[in-house]
Amino acid sequence: MLVGAPALTLAACGGDDEQTTAASSESDGTTTAGPATAGTTDGGETDVTETTATTTDTTSPETSGSSGETETATTGEPGCAEPVTPDGALVPTTHGPIEGFVDDGVYTFLGVPYAAPPVGDLRFRAPLNPACWDAPRDASALGPRCVQLDGDQAGPNGDVIGDEDCLHLNVWTPETGPEDQVTKRPVMVFIHGGGNAVGSAVDPLYDGAALARDHDVVVVTLNYRLAALGFLTHPALAGESAEGVSGNYATLDQLKALEWVQDNIAVFGGDPGDVLLFGESAGAVNTCTLVGSPLAAGLFHRAIVQSGGCTHRSLASYEDGMSEPWVTASGCAGEADVPACLRALPAEQLVAIEPNGYPSVAGFGQGFGPHVDGYVLPQSAMDAIESGAHNHVPIIVGANNDETASSVPPLTEPAFNALVQATFAIFGMDVVQQILDLYALDKYGGDPTEAYIALTSDVKFVCGARRIARALAANQDEPVFRYHFAYDGYTIGMNQTPKAFHGLELAYIFATFSAIKIGPFDYVPNADDLEMSAIMQDAWTAHAAVGDPSAGGLTWPEYAGGGDPHMRLDVPSMAGDGVRTEECDFWDALLP
Repeated sequence: MLVGAPALTLAACGGDDEQTTAASSESDGTTTAGPATAGTTDGGETDVTETTATTTDTTSPETSGSSGETETATTGEPGCAEPVTPDGALVPTTHGPIEGFVDDGVYTFLGVPYAAPPVGDLRFRAPLNPACWDAPRDASALGPRCVQLDGDQAGPNGDVIGDEDCLHLNVWTPETGPEDQVTKRPVMVFIHGGGNAVGSAVDPLYDGAALARDHDVVVVTLNYRLAALGFLTHPALAGESAEGVSGNYATLDQLKALEWVQDNIAVFGGDPGDVLLFGESAGAVNTCTLVGSPLAAGLFHRAIVQSGGCTHRSLASYEDGMSEPWVTASGCAGEADVPACLRALPAEQLVAIEPNGYPSVAGFGQGFGPHVDGYVLPQSAMDAIESGAHNHVPIIVGANNDETASSVPPLTEPAFNALVQATFAIFGMDVVQQILDLYALDKYGGDPTEAYIALTSDVKFVCGARRIARALAANQDEPVFRYHFAYDGYTIGMNQTPKAFHGLELAYIFATFSAIKIGPFDYVPNADDLEMSAIMQDAWTAHAAVGDPSAGGLTWPEYAGGGDPHMRLDVPSMAGDGVRTEECDFWDALLP
């Protein structure tokens, strides 16, 4: 799939639906038109059906457990029956033993439940513990992705794939054993992207085996509920909650998975006191959501935000723009018991209801996603950062050079001018002209498509990374680092221009080149690909271990002391100061 970039799609690299844009704001939720193109989205791999039955524990999140519980987990929740002794691929967890497999020195555990299936009465509720099991549970095959529209289809009207019973995680580790006998390794917990509407941890792009084997770390990936199933708000749903809130169920899923890591990762050779949380696109939005959530305090100790934002809509804005139109379209708005009506609808019908939040990397609209609810997020994560009320951890923030290259269609000059005017006319025609001057076509070889790629990449990703890094550096003592991923040395077809597009860096972090297909063939990495992968893996795992990517070999400048210090990730990589400074100064003044 790298051949032919930027027209390719990498799996689960969906658009970020929570970025601050010229067309939407935290206060009013107003949107304007963006390009009518589908974003780079999750590639719908064939689901592996979960065959082990799991029953539902319907006790409250604070007290949930199952019969026969004798062990208390580190998060304070009761465990299950007396655990088995760790033995290679047979490992105890707080909910029951699991049995994975070992391959090439890596122990792998797939499709491990971290929460009860959110089905029936548990739909649109906070996640609960799974019911306990006694016999070893097979953890050798991936579970299903969460319910979503098929990203392999053209646009948001494709088939529905996945399953509601999807709250599983995957673990790759070089060693298992009793907690007091195994080496405690850094733990890297990854949150996938996909606009919070598509994507899945089951995608082969996120296979953690190479990272675990080559860098002696423990890698965890996880599924979380998507679109309306993960983020729908409604007063009647809030009335069912002890906290009086609704929505942000997917964020609670992620918190539940982090609690599972705290309770269980030691027998997988991981250090529960050394957890890196990282995510890309919507996964980066979710990562920054947890940076801003008081509920996540102590559950992770370092973070990386890759091509995502930290701003969140108010509850009023979110309900006006997403939840109320969706509930009306569902046909349940006028029912006496709205939650019961919503829970009676088939999941396949739910994910297709408009607005469905289907992501577009280059578009300026917003879809389902984390929002300020007063509980999970008392305030926008950016507001929390600017007031110092966030979770203070060493953090890396960055974006790619040509984020929207895979989503911007070929444009003529009139089309480019019309898009700019339609999107930014709300600020006045003087501002529209300033934007046209700032992105004058002669700066881009006369190519309006290149100009629009630069404009949308700056507004949605590049300038946002600078804004986040500056806010973090000003409001915490822990180190902050910024990167700008500019690598475009992969192999491409004739008459095509390589771009550092949205999500490209993932193949290098995970070294999962075999997940990239060129027709029926696996992509074969060239020498520069392998060097870029080594650079990124060294930096990411060094940050996981000590909170400083410089330990990986490159000397990363810390984001402190003014300016815009960053690491330009390329072959070769080098430190710099300032990324698109004139453009980002303009956008910061226009979109404070």
